[in-house]
Amino acid sequence: MASSGKHERPAPKTEEEPETKKPRLAPQSTTQSVQLNPADCNLDFDIEHNGLEGHALHHKGFAYCWSGARATVGIRGGKYCFACKVTDTQPVDMEDTPADQQHVSRVGISRGDDTVGNLGETEHSFGFGGTGKFSTGGKFSDYGSKFGVGDTIVCAVNLESRPLAELLFLKNGTQLGVAKRFDSGPKGLGVTDTPLKKLSWESAIFPHVLLKNVVVQMQFSIEDGLVPPEGYKPWSDALQDGNGIIGPQFSSKKDCEVIMMIGLPAAGKTTWAEKWAKDHPDKRYMVLGTNLALEQMKVPGLLRKQNYGERFDRLMDRATGIFNTLLDRATKVARNYILDQTNVYKSARKRKLRAFVDYRKIAVVIFPPPEENKVRSAKRFKEMGKEVPADAVNEMLANYVLPTSKDMPGSDEFFDEVLFPELKRAEAQKILEMDKSQLKVSSKSKSRDNSPHPRAGSVASVTGPRASAAPSGSWRGSEEPSMDRNMYNYNSPQVGQFEDEFPFFRVMCLPPCTCIYLVVDVENLKV
Repeated sequence: MASSGKHERPAPKTEEEPETKKPRLAPQSTTQSVQLNPADCNLDFDIEHNGLEGHALHHKGFAYCWSGARATVGIRGGKYCFACKVTDTQPVDMEDTPADQQHVSRVGISRGDDTVGNLGETEHSFGFGGTGKFSTGGKFSDYGSKFGVGDTIVCAVNLESRPLAELLFLKNGTQLGVAKRFDSGPKGLGVTDTPLKKLSWESAIFPHVLLKNVVVQMQFSIEDGLVPPEGYKPWSDALQDGNGIIGPQFSSKKDCEVIMMIGLPAAGKTTWAEKWAKDHPDKRYMVLGTNLALEQMKVPGLLRKQNYGERFDRLMDRATGIFNTLLDRATKVARNYILDQTNVYKSARKRKLRAFVDYRKIAVVIFPPPEENKVRSAKRFKEMGKEVPADAVNEMLANYVLPTSKDMPGSDEFFDEVLFPELKRAEAQKILEMDKSQLKVSSKSKSRDNSPHPRAGSVASVTGPRASAAPSGSWRGSEEPSMDRNMYNYNSPQVGQFEDEFPFFRVMCLPPCTCIYLVVDVENLKV
């Protein structure tokens, strides 16, 4: 993408500059005002006051998350602007985070198919942050000055400028100069002088905000309080001018679906889910899992994998609490979801899906051949440096029940459809029964560390009756006399409930080969 890395004040247009003709879009209805889009924001982002106020959840682990939203209308031409006023901060407990990173925001634009939670960190988005940095493609540079509560930032986009489009910002009415010149045509952003894609919002750029523990008020029209800089129109005029594109929408839950991934750790569930979401952009799937939470808990300018290090355990604890909250919110917001967890316990599947009443429900069982599973397990361990111990995997394996669709005889599950992308049901069932038989033999010989399934992953997210046996946040040794031995009785009727009641469970192995168990009550977690 051709661009200038230098921040300059806009040069006045000269008489000699040729006027390039551009195709105009058919005028669309102007009865719809421009607002923040509930169908194009992170799940923890709340939109209020006629769609103009935005803020995100900020309690516990959410305080570490960035949360983004785009507007309902994008543009493919013209000169338009919008504004974002930071009106308040949200109270947080973040002693481990520098004060200037606790309450921040980023304002800018992005193409409609871009990731809503990564403004300024992708090639198709541009953001100006409260720390006084401009960013695109994950590269940050000094620009303007810092801003915060009480400041109003105007973002102005000039798609008429040739040969490159221009993006500039104003702070409290003072122009900060051109932040970026970029190619908006076919070889660049693909929004001007370019045929519309099948999904029209993929061919437009939209107002975009990214927030962390602040409240903002958006201005898209004069009525909203917007004061456009000279030469620019309010963003709300784009529809009437024929330059506007309506963003994605979901009319009702009956139009939506929830896909539940099912499989043991390291089977390949996340890989399948992310590829499926990418291959079906029209569905705008939101993948819910601990990976999503980790992605949102980011340090400005750094990719998430660069942030793990010694903080991995704390991040995972927070991510688990975040996932549980997002899952609850998902049942109330009409979107398409992919639930990316093991989900091998039938009772847990029914519990999670019960609230998705009107959604179409699909199970996707990732059951790879044994040899391929070993390869994936080894790869996962190499990437993460951690593993789910054999005991935890054995518990899941012993209670692994392949899902059934509700039209199958004797089924008591909620699935409208069950898919087996790798091994089909009959072969998967045969291997599963063989593994369970081997597990019973191993349990009789008390060889608890001998699992027929390769150890993998980094976290076993399980729940069960044992949750009340240990106080929240306590450590309990595996050889402690009071430890419930039924934890290793794979035929115990209680084990089937193991994934339903523990909010978080992790097994760790410390030298000299001493197994210990950490049970964390996510609701009371403080890190």
